[in-house]
Amino acid sequence: MFLNVPYDRAYERLFVALVAVLIVLGRKPRCTLELPDFGQGRPDRILGLLRSCRMSFHDLSRADTPARLNMAFELGLAYALRELRGAHDVVLLEVKPYRLDRTLSDLKKADHHVYEGKPGVVISCVLDVLGEGASDPDPEAVLALYRRLMCTAQDIKARYARETLFYAAVYRAVLGAGTTLARKAGLLPVVSPGQSM
Repeated sequence: MFLNVPYDRAYERLFVALVAVLIVLGRKPRCTLELPDFGQGRPDRILGLLRSCRMSFHDLSRADTPARLNMAFELGLAYALRELRGAHDVVLLEVKPYRLDRTLSDLKKADHHVYEGKPGVVISCVLDVLGEGASDPDPEAVLALYRRLMCTAQDIKARYARETLFYAAVYRAVLGAGTTLARKAGLLPVVSPGQSM
């Protein structure tokens, strides 16, 4: 699952909520933080990462003034991929209702999920999209996992001497911690040594 989201401190708690719910649903969160820059051009690497994902979540909450055009660009790549290959689903997230009609009028009337800037609501939005019914995790249990992971993420940032979560090594550590915490909470099956999930 490709995450196209703002990389700023104000978004950290929502990012951790997205990571937590995707882990619990057995999906692997992916984002551009994974892409090392060796001078080969970022758009090609972003497109390659998008191709490797069946679905992408695009949060357009920072698309107004001042505009954050990277997110709109990545959304455009995802839509092109969907049209050309037909095997990529696009999910739009927005913090305010109806704002998407103004900020990206080409998507007027497109379904999008409004999460009101709240981690619990963003978790519910993802469950709306990826849920399958009776086997869905309890939203309260996912919210509790998010809270534990958020505390752990703060410790990880301190260990790596970073101001935000949005660095490759910090992101990898948060993913690992999220999986460990989800397993301890009984939200993932226990995997024996040598077995992969």
